[in-house]
Amino acid sequence: MAIDTVTPDATHLTYKNTDALSATFKNPTSFKLLYFPINSNGATSREILTIAQARWENLVPKDVVLAEAGVIEQYLAKHFDLMGNNGYEENLIKSFHSSTASLHSLHATTVAFIPDWEARKKAMETFRDGPFTQWVAIHDKHLRDNGSNGHYIGEKLTLADIRTSNLIEHLLLQTGAECLVGIIERSSSLRRLQIEVAHDSRVDKWRSSQAYKSLTDATRRYFSDPFAPVPKL
Repeated sequence: MAIDTVTPDATHLTYKNTDALSATFKNPTSFKLLYFPINSNGATSREILTIAQARWENLVPKDVVLAEAGVIEQYLAKHFDLMGNNGYEENLIKSFHSSTASLHSLHATTVAFIPDWEARKKAMETFRDGPFTQWVAIHDKHLRDNGSNGHYIGEKLTLADIRTSNLIEHLLLQTGAECLVGIIERSSSLRRLQIEVAHDSRVDKWRSSQAYKSLTDATRRYFSDPFAPVPKL
């Protein structure tokens, strides 16, 4: 199954044979993840596939079956049992996931692509003092309500944990990210979440791989100058 985290145009998607595609969605045998050769919105889906020990390839976008990072992440998480134990937990996880994905998008639209470095640094400080600080406070409370055990729900790894971990990793690669570190450090619950996700043996193996390190290096280079040519995979 080809799944693309990039916003699709109308020619990308398949509208025929949807019954057959639906059957494939229920029991896929392998995956092709199509995204630019950086972490960003591809990171969470890559880690879900890694945690699930699925057969998958990492490719650049072309023709796809399913698009949009949030849709793909929730589909994969549901398929690989990372959406809680019941319908209520699933909707809580979707809420946390949505909040985190929204912050990621806000950073992209208000900070990441400002061409002037000084202006971008000031925008990052505004992002820190407003939406980021508020997000940390809200998510810290939810994590503390669950016992500060590194998970949003129970004691089980879920999509919400993975998405939050990847957002923090992503933000710390950005220009001016040093201004965010102190706020994260003050939240013991978020730090515990980062540790729990990173110490999962499957995630640790993936993040220790050369493929992940190459993506991280490319992410750092790309967001230091987003208007430079996109690196090749």
